[in-house]
Amino acid sequence: MSKLPLHALPEDVALSSRAPAPRVLLKYAAAAVAGLVFWASHVQGFTEQINRSLGLSSHLTQGGTAVNWKSCGDGYEGYQCANITLPLDYHNSSDPRTVTISVNRYLATNVTHRKGAVFINPGGPGGSGTSSAFTKAISFSKILRGQYDIVGFDPRGINQTQPYLSCFQSDLDREVFNKMSNGFSLNLPVNITSEVAADLERQVTFLSSAAASLAAKCFERVGDYMAYFGTEAVVRDIDAMSKLIEGEDARVNFWGFSYGTIIGQYLIKILAPERIGRVMIDGVVNPTVWSSYPIEAYHEGLDNVDDVLSSFAHSCASAGDACPLSYMDAPSILSSIDNLINTLYTNPAPVTDLDVPAVATAANVRQLLFHSMYKIQTWPDLAEHIYNGLQGNFTGIVNATTSKVNPNGASLPDTSQFSTMPIYCSDTKDYDSERKPPSPAEIAESTLSNLKNYSYRMGDGFFSLSLCHEWHGVSPRRSRYEGTFELEDNVLDTPILVFSNTYDPVTSLGSAMYANRRLGNNARLVQQKNGWGHCSTSQKSFCTQDVITAYMVDGVVPAQNHTFCEVDERPFVPFNESMWIQDEGSDVEARRAWVDLDLEWDGLLR
Repeated sequence: MSKLPLHALPEDVALSSRAPAPRVLLKYAAAAVAGLVFWASHVQGFTEQINRSLGLSSHLTQGGTAVNWKSCGDGYEGYQCANITLPLDYHNSSDPRTVTISVNRYLATNVTHRKGAVFINPGGPGGSGTSSAFTKAISFSKILRGQYDIVGFDPRGINQTQPYLSCFQSDLDREVFNKMSNGFSLNLPVNITSEVAADLERQVTFLSSAAASLAAKCFERVGDYMAYFGTEAVVRDIDAMSKLIEGEDARVNFWGFSYGTIIGQYLIKILAPERIGRVMIDGVVNPTVWSSYPIEAYHEGLDNVDDVLSSFAHSCASAGDACPLSYMDAPSILSSIDNLINTLYTNPAPVTDLDVPAVATAANVRQLLFHSMYKIQTWPDLAEHIYNGLQGNFTGIVNATTSKVNPNGASLPDTSQFSTMPIYCSDTKDYDSERKPPSPAEIAESTLSNLKNYSYRMGDGFFSLSLCHEWHGVSPRRSRYEGTFELEDNVLDTPILVFSNTYDPVTSLGSAMYANRRLGNNARLVQQKNGWGHCSTSQKSFCTQDVITAYMVDGVVPAQNHTFCEVDERPFVPFNESMWIQDEGSDVEARRAWVDLDLEWDGLLR
């Protein structure tokens, strides 16, 4: 099953009146119109009017609108697919515009003990829930002993949900822009001098202009829909979909990773407590920081990024032949990496043995380091690339950090890669006359501060977050949550579970601990002791899997407010799953599914 099925979508998705509808947003199979479903509550009259105009029946049931589930195609037995049309603006019932959410589900296999449905979000912003469900739902289901439907959905602006944040006529156009802007990455050494600071400001000025041109093109194609794709609206979509899929009285169960933890934390604040079922958030983002001014947002997420790199160096140094850099001790490995970055900043190196001639820069090494901090399984490749780079061979480094151009890209639609920025910006505070947008000099100064406070090698990992002021299409904010994130004790019938590694490169343990304190008795923190990487799935712990299964299947909540789980997987050591899966009394199928659960990250947090 190498190719995921495409959900056919209706032709009649509303687009902004400010710009002509682009070809790529309008060519959808007419056969899919029968898949339209409409939300019936305060906009019921409007949806019935649209139904009549399309020649469709409302399919109303006592619980609302029936979801018209269909087969997802050959090779996807057990899955169902649908499109659910919901209001664009939940705060303005007179606005007739809608969004159509692409949804799929993997049905519970243990029908006798079925407990409901779990909505999943793999992260982002920008991650596709339907793609994640197609590739991971069977593993999710086995971890939950087949007792839940696993529901994937593409949030507003993403993938097959309509309208989606398409900024380009084709995927090739997107790739050309991505090359021009270098993915909004900065090229910097580790040693910061006054000359480097001046160069940084020049780079910021260039990338600010790139962001402005990108934002203008996105607005030209999508219009003011961009202002309605924030997390607050996504939460209300989940609430509406849950009522349609499971019924008005069913509670919302949710499992979110990375950016999905923002959705989860908004969910338990925006929805009434009686709407909340069992919620798990893994790889926690601090919502207070996330929703602040863009130049301030997400600073603390990088608290542990250098700790993860240090762990890589120490693990490699003690790994023997499993790590080609083990001829050095850990401090020497880190020093060699720094020297490599500094050298390539001053003297970029030609790379001639790829299909397309290339140049290795400091930015390539920085990107390689940052991306390799997410999962310990990537550390052997990182060590190999660094080893070769120290020998003067930069092919692996460049190849690993350069996006590939699809030869058919000119005929393929834009993949909405850049949807992450307007979605993130929709959640942040808007600048105004009292708090003016930052200048390139101020952004450069803020970036230098992040390098100093978090990591001279990777502290610029989320530089692009500071460019929201260039995205005029999300102003004024139409889908920003304006409330707080605290809960009084015992508000939730079932506490949520909060998961974190000790050393997460982009969502720090500190953010998870803050969530645990902020939510009081409404949460339980599960920390993977001495775990490295982004989210608990990055380094396997069967203790963590047991906690998840017990919570979701049996309703067992950890007794302690803060529980520790040992990790079972080690860096540079082949993971012999048979040693752990066959433990006496273990759930073999759930453990094997946990081993297979290898999440890929998209969007700002990847």
